[in-house]
Amino acid sequence: MRTTLTSLYSRYSARLAAAAAEQLAEMAADPVRDADDITQDVWLAAAQLSVLPEPEFAWPVLTGLLDQALGHLETTRGREFPSGLETPAVRGLPLAPLEPLPSAAMWEPAAEAA
Repeated sequence: MRTTLTSLYSRYSARLAAAAAEQLAEMAADPVRDADDITQDVWLAAAQLSVLPEPEFAWPVLTGLLDQALGHLETTRGREFPSGLETPAVRGLPLAPLEPLPSAAMWEPAAEAA
C-alpha cells in the first residue's frame, strides 16, 4: 500500500500539534500563537519529501522535521522586523551615504535673493 500525505495527516496531525505546543512551551514561546504555524511548516516539509515514510515509521521523520522547524524559529525570532522598518544591513542592501543637510545660514541668503 502506498503512503499518502492524507493518511499521515489523519494519523499524526493531533499528535504533531500537541508535540509542537509542548516544545514551544519549553522554549518559552507562545504555543497558542505559534503551534499552527510550526505544524503547517512540518506538513509542508513532509509534502516536499521525495518519498513519504510508511505510516508506522513516520513519527520519527515528523519529529525530525518538527525539530528543524523549531530550530529555524529560534534563529529567526530575534531578527523579525515589520515590513519596511528593518535596517538596510538586515535586508542585505548596501548602506547609502547620507547627504549633508543645508545649514540655516544657507537658507537665509537664498530667501533674501528671492
